[in-house]
Amino acid sequence: MRNPVQSRLRLIYAEIMWLASREHVTPSVARAWYTHVTAQSLRKSIRRFTGFVSAQAASAIDSPLRLEHFKRIQTSLTALVSKHKQKNLNRPKEFVDLVLDYEQVHIVTVSENYAAMKAKGNYADASIHLVHWNDIPSDRQAYLWKRMLRGRVSNAVDYAPSHDKQKKT
Repeated sequence: MRNPVQSRLRLIYAEIMWLASREHVTPSVARAWYTHVTAQSLRKSIRRFTGFVSAQAASAIDSPLRLEHFKRIQTSLTALVSKHKQKNLNRPKEFVDLVLDYEQVHIVTVSENYAAMKAKGNYADASIHLVHWNDIPSDRQAYLWKRMLRGRVSNAVDYAPSHDKQKKT
C-alpha cells in the first residue's frame, strides 16, 4: 500500500505529463506545476533541511534568505519530463523517487541562491561555504529556525531551539 504523499505525487506526475503533452507547453512549464504550484501543499511532508547553512546566511543580519534546493530540483525535474515526453514513457515512480530525494534544502542568502543557479549547483564556483547547524550560535539558530524552518520543512522540530523541542514532546 502506498503512502498518501506518494499517491499525491503520482497524481501530480500524471498532471505534469498531461500538461507536457499539450501543444506549446514546454517540459519546463509543465514541471512548474510541481515546483511553483503543488509543492507548497506537500512541503511540510517532504522538504527536509540538511543541517547546513551558508557561512554568509549564518552571519548576515539583513540579507534576505532562501531555502536552496542544492540538488537542482527544477533542472532535474525538467530533464525527467523532457525524457518521458520524448520517449513516451509513463514512469511515475521515477518522478516520485526524484522528488523525495531532491526535496532537500540548505539555507543561503538570495544572492548565493542566484550564484548557485549560475554555477549549476557548484558551490565552490558560486563561492558558497557551508557550515553545520551545530557550529552556529544559538541565538542565530533560533532566528533561522523561526524565519526559515518552522512550518516550511518536515524536520524543523529536529533543529528547534531546545525550549521549542520541549513544547513538541
